[in-house]
Amino acid sequence: MEHIASVSRSSGLEQGGDALKDSKVQEQYRVFVGEKVGASWRSQLHKFWAEKQTKDGQENILILFRKLREGIFASKRSDAFAIEVYETSLCLSSLFDSPIQTSSILSHLLPELYTSASIQPPISSVLILLLHHLIAGYPSQKTYFEHLSCLSPNVLDRTSEAYSWISNLATSLRTLNYIKVEALSRHDAYRQFLSISKSSDETNDELVRLSQDAVHALVERLRSKARDKAWVVLRSAYRELSASEETQTWMAKCLLLSTEQTSGSGLSLQEWMDGRCRDGHLRPKEGAVGRWIVCKVR
Repeated sequence: MEHIASVSRSSGLEQGGDALKDSKVQEQYRVFVGEKVGASWRSQLHKFWAEKQTKDGQENILILFRKLREGIFASKRSDAFAIEVYETSLCLSSLFDSPIQTSSILSHLLPELYTSASIQPPISSVLILLLHHLIAGYPSQKTYFEHLSCLSPNVLDRTSEAYSWISNLATSLRTLNYIKVEALSRHDAYRQFLSISKSSDETNDELVRLSQDAVHALVERLRSKARDKAWVVLRSAYRELSASEETQTWMAKCLLLSTEQTSGSGLSLQEWMDGRCRDGHLRPKEGAVGRWIVCKVR
């Protein structure tokens, strides 16, 4: 399995080059890839993600899944197995911050593969699609709106809470309403859309947890982009910043930094301020404890 030929690279000419077009081989290869990922990691993916597996390890996993997807695509397979492979690949590419892979997967999965398999796309896949394009085009929302307009009401109900959430989030980003972005990007604001499966199918439950982590990772990435933009605004508007409790609470919300209510990376305001001091954006004010001078862009 380790050295099985890629369909795209062999073009059917290499010995065994068509092996991954066979459905039984595909299913055996999926088991092999699952073993590579590791059962303990799959059950607690958020820990794996937080510990930042080496980029080489992440890329190797994505390559294995890409090879399997190529076989599925070449064989024109469109069933629950194909959907699971594509959904797992989508979640992993989102977690591993591989937007090129995410775009490639989405182009086949939504809505093409779901339609062929007569399977309703889960809301997690729809939100990953829209969040991916909000991040990829940031601050532009052109591709986000293009993909949103292609989603039928059957795929994303315009009266649903999920649509209201993603729509309000996009609007708040567009209007630079960072206080509202902070509130909407808290874990509690969107986790109810990502229902926890009560199925006896462990693979399905595992995929549900994986999709939740993928959406969370994308939201955190979007928070980071919004934070950078918010700092540009604050840096141009203020000459000094204080360490008063009121100011710190306000700044933490504006800069989408962690508070007791958020479920993010855990970066505190003080840690973030220390980083800006190292970057030369801030410096302590001489003779004044708890105040910083904002160094303007030259």
